Amino acid sequence: MSQGRKWIIIVAASAALSSACAHGKGVAKAPTATPPRAADSTPRIIAQADAHLAAGMAEIKQGHLKAAREEFDRAVDLYLGAPGGAYSTPALAEAYRRTLEQIQSRELEALAAGDGFTEATVEKASIDDVGDLPVGTLAPTEDARRLAEEVLAQESNDLTIQLNDEVLSCIDLYQGPLRDWFTSALARGGRYLPRIREVFASEGVPKDLAYVALVESAFKTSALSRAKAKGMWQFVADTGRRYGLNQDWWVDERSNPEKATRAAAKYLKELHDMFGDWNLALAGYNWGEGRVQRWVERTGAEDFWSLAAAAVMPQETRNYVPMIHAAIVVAKAPEKYGFEVTPDAALDYEAVPVAGAVDLRVIAECAGTGLDSLQSLNPELRRLATPANRTFDVKVPTGRGPAVRECLDKLPAAKRVTFRTHTVARGQTLATVARMYGTKVSDIASANAIEASQMKRLAKGTELIIPIPRASVPPPRRKESGASASAAADLATGRTRIQYRVKPGDTLTAIAARYRTTVQELMSWNNLSGSQLAAGNLLTVYTRP
Repeated sequence: MSQGRKWIIIVAASAALSSACAHGKGVAKAPTATPPRAADSTPRIIAQADAHLAAGMAEIKQGHLKAAREEFDRAVDLYLGAPGGAYSTPALAEAYRRTLEQIQSRELEALAAGDGFTEATVEKASIDDVGDLPVGTLAPTEDARRLAEEVLAQESNDLTIQLNDEVLSCIDLYQGPLRDWFTSALARGGRYLPRIREVFASEGVPKDLAYVALVESAFKTSALSRAKAKGMWQFVADTGRRYGLNQDWWVDERSNPEKATRAAAKYLKELHDMFGDWNLALAGYNWGEGRVQRWVERTGAEDFWSLAAAAVMPQETRNYVPMIHAAIVVAKAPEKYGFEVTPDAALDYEAVPVAGAVDLRVIAECAGTGLDSLQSLNPELRRLATPANRTFDVKVPTGRGPAVRECLDKLPAAKRVTFRTHTVARGQTLATVARMYGTKVSDIASANAIEASQMKRLAKGTELIIPIPRASVPPPRRKESGASASAAADLATGRTRIQYRVKPGDTLTAIAARYRTTVQELMSWNNLSGSQLAAGNLLTVYTRP
């Protein structure tokens, strides 16, 4: 019996026992000492149960599903073990009902996070706003110019900074309307800047250009732009592939800080070799080397500033280069510009090879860390699981590697990750399978590493992983002994079987409440593996008399 379902069965048993006692059957009163009154212990039981409930909620936040369920079970057991049962006093019954509702809602949230197929969230890329900034609209003061000159004179530089009106106006923007954004970005950069500088130095790129990532994404590995450029260095898909950044249904290496930084360094170096000027290289990085090359040939410009004066250039690119120069200046001495920045700690991790698909929540629990922490170390993972078709090096906090290896070695296959699967029948193609499950051919192909040449004909008996969108229909029903036994038991207790058609806006919680049942029972009766419903679907419900 799974621990996550334990309390459902116990509640049913307790209710049956209470019913028997109420009708004078089964259990006789002992003539010995009177048991303690339930009301006497009610406050203590509620307080202890609330403590376990809170501990379970905290574990859920960390992504630790097993530990959360253990805490939830302890909370429920306290009510069930109370003198007279969970409904012995109005206060206890109300607290028990509230506890079950909260457990149910949290478990549904965990189910909504899915079977590992839900895609990781993305954030807006800061590059999308660069073209709208008022760069160079106001003349800078002489004090601003003197301070910038002082900073550059006192700090080491490996890039020539042009302190023109555009650059100085960007410094003003960072100190003014962009102050909070710049502070957060600079703090976040602490995780990555030490390694970025090492990589750039090894590739022959000025270390000061590490701040390209600040302007592009504010050092956010999950940043996604309107142009579908992704990651800290904002590579579009084709350019990313050109520099060795793999992208498939499971992984997008444009979000891998190490690999994307190496790719960005190589790209910037090639652009510099092409134009002989780092500022033109930056323009090429933003606008595209082909466009910059054509305008350089047309205008004869030898540097970015003269090209910007002569070319029909997008405002984003006009602002882009001076914003990078300004970021370099301020980042060299933020305190002189009134910034109080506490940099995030640099990433510290070790890699553990993981074969096949394993739920990241399981790995986080093995590592004794939170899910958010694990995802921040592995931002290239697009799903809540490692890839199913290969070995993936999962980064875990330094020192946790041995414990994770031992934990995963002992992990039963059934606990690694739950997939929806389909066994290919004679004559089926990816297209027919995709239609059956309401998903995309490309998603099935990518999840199963199927090449284009294999898509038209599939071998009979092939087992496919089926990634079903969250808002899709449930998978086709299969005969399962557990569900059948459950249904038979429900009929035996006098329940009536009905068919309920799902309406727009319906949820399992609302349907369960209407028919005096539980979400878990609805999921069991209908072989559902998630909480999403589609309007028009028929659900089997066993209503209480």
